[in-house]
Amino acid sequence: MLFNSFEFLIFFPVVTLFYFLIPGRVRWVWLLVTSYFFYMNWHAEYALLMAACTAVTYLCGLLIDGRAEKKARRRILIAGIVFNVGMLAYFKYTGMLLDLITRVCDALDLPFTMPKVSILLPVGISFYTFQAIGYLIDCFRGRHPAEKNPARFLLFISFFPQLIQGPINRYGAMEPQLTAAHSWEWERTKRALFVILFGAMKKYAIANLTAPTIAAILDRNDPTLAGSMALLAILLYSLQQYADFSGGIDMVLGVAQLFGIEMMPNFRQPYFSTSLGDFWRRWHISLGAWMRDYLFYPFALTKPMQRFGKWATGHWGKHFGRVLPAAVANLLGFAVVGIWHGPQAHYLVWGLYNGMVIALADLLEPAFKKVNTALHIPTESRTWHIFRILRTFVIVNIGWYFDRVGLSLGAAYLRNTFVSFRPEALTAEAPAALA
Repeated sequence: MLFNSFEFLIFFPVVTLFYFLIPGRVRWVWLLVTSYFFYMNWHAEYALLMAACTAVTYLCGLLIDGRAEKKARRRILIAGIVFNVGMLAYFKYTGMLLDLITRVCDALDLPFTMPKVSILLPVGISFYTFQAIGYLIDCFRGRHPAEKNPARFLLFISFFPQLIQGPINRYGAMEPQLTAAHSWEWERTKRALFVILFGAMKKYAIANLTAPTIAAILDRNDPTLAGSMALLAILLYSLQQYADFSGGIDMVLGVAQLFGIEMMPNFRQPYFSTSLGDFWRRWHISLGAWMRDYLFYPFALTKPMQRFGKWATGHWGKHFGRVLPAAVANLLGFAVVGIWHGPQAHYLVWGLYNGMVIALADLLEPAFKKVNTALHIPTESRTWHIFRILRTFVIVNIGWYFDRVGLSLGAAYLRNTFVSFRPEALTAEAPAALA
């Protein structure tokens, strides 16, 4: 059931109306029932999968709470994480893995072929598994006690606005809101409806209208495509990506606001970022925050990375000793971000590209400062600020080539953008693509 479907236009007003008509103490139960109805509208059997994820995570949370020994609690945490990651990996990466094994066997002339499988990816699994893992880690860290009521925990995982495209919410922020008896407020309703309509405008009037043009240009699989046409399509893709994702998130946030529930914002003017690191603090904020809190810092602060930092300090100075462990953790985090987006190799390369640029920017920061001082660049001026925004926009769009097109073709289109621009192609080919 998509937000622009006829079914949702009936479902959503009914859910909202009854939410405020029934007694406050049972409103969260109504949200739970309607959330599962919403999810089962796609494939009813996959609701069992989400329930299994919820049940295992719920039990692991209780077991973590009930153990005093840190080693025992860590073993339970690892078991819960392995279950959730394994479930996500099975549905998202099994087909790719079997195909890779077949290709390797063909390359080695081995008479072995893996069976072809077609596994439908359950809606929202990338989001609710990460929510579940975050919940377990927070339980382990003592940030909040484990939820004792299984039905309330079911609602945290299954709350229907977040299932399609996030955000990745935190239990500590969501649980008090989900179970509270919110009253209806006209001012809040107006704000929520405006956010929903604004998001719908971005998603359906901008993103959906530009997608066919982008496909008409980039899906030709023509490595001789004029660089001017490739650049036009990538710039449109940059717009389409933002409008589609941020528009969808606006609709999600607006729907939740109608019930009085405030979820984590996911976008904050990302194309006005002054560095790639700044961009990722503004783009898909909930995913970036999840990676920071549950992967980046835990990995960067491990004993091996601390020893590596001390070794780097002794050999290359304090700056490298401080930045190198963070750079390695950054590469790991963005590799996971790339794999999380999809099983294809170009997503991994796209993720590593972002991680490498950020790591190099941090490592070379003292050199950049010396160059700016030597050239007397007014780094506090408005002109320099605008330059940094434009520079970041270029860096982001280079990454979009690989995100949208793939490895070899993306590299060909990027090369053509610089060495075979052919601006005359815009006059000859763009009108047909835009038609």
